[in-house]
Amino acid sequence: MKKIYFLLFLLSILFIFSSCLMKVLDLSVPEGIYVGYDGNNWLQTDDKTLIENSKFTYDENLKLYKATIDASNIIFNEIDNNGNKFNIGYYKVYYVKSDGNIVSDSIPILKSAVTQNQITVYLDLDKLEAGKAVGVGDDTKLNMNWYAAGTFNNWTPKQMNKMGDYFEITINSSYNKGDNIEYKIPVSTTWMPWQMIYNGEVYSDSSQNQKYTFKNNVTGFKIKFYSLISYVEIEEIKVGDSQ
Repeated sequence: MKKIYFLLFLLSILFIFSSCLMKVLDLSVPEGIYVGYDGNNWLQTDDKTLIENSKFTYDENLKLYKATIDASNIIFNEIDNNGNKFNIGYYKVYYVKSDGNIVSDSIPILKSAVTQNQITVYLDLDKLEAGKAVGVGDDTKLNMNWYAAGTFNNWTPKQMNKMGDYFEITINSSYNKGDNIEYKIPVSTTWMPWQMIYNGEVYSDSSQNQKYTFKNNVTGFKIKFYSLISYVEIEEIKVGDSQ
């Protein structure tokens, strides 16, 4: 008899738990792609209109998803880099789906690079990876200078050239197939603000160097930084190629 009562007790607990879970699920974010930031409480909200307005839409011309953030809804905190003050805010991308959500790393926004009332965030869904910035970026990144630094120039940042919607630099150094280089992409010759340093995967002041292994014997290479989607591409200049 005691076993029956105990079983009924467990069933009642399970029913209560299930009911609570259903209630929580009713308030959860529907499947879709969203941008999370201070203004929408990082999607921890029951405001369905706010959630819907945080959704990405697909731009057929750009072949990218995009969403807008009211710049006034980003909290920019002051940071100190050896006495140099910068104001930085953050956002993330959330891909909510039934077979497992994907959440990007936090993407920094430098307040001094914000020139519009709205910030447009871009997403290449094919490149999105959990815990990384790859595939995610915004239009403020085009208002900044970007530099390349690595083993190929003794880690001395050299300014990249703006080529419309991406940045590029050519390094005229020879390497053999199988050789490696390491690099990072800062926003100044002083590397500050450190929190904006991009290593090909995340923006961070303490991340590992990115490595690249040459697939051919080369006389040089181009580093291309697509800041709208935080994506780095290295184009090898093979022996015999014309630049």
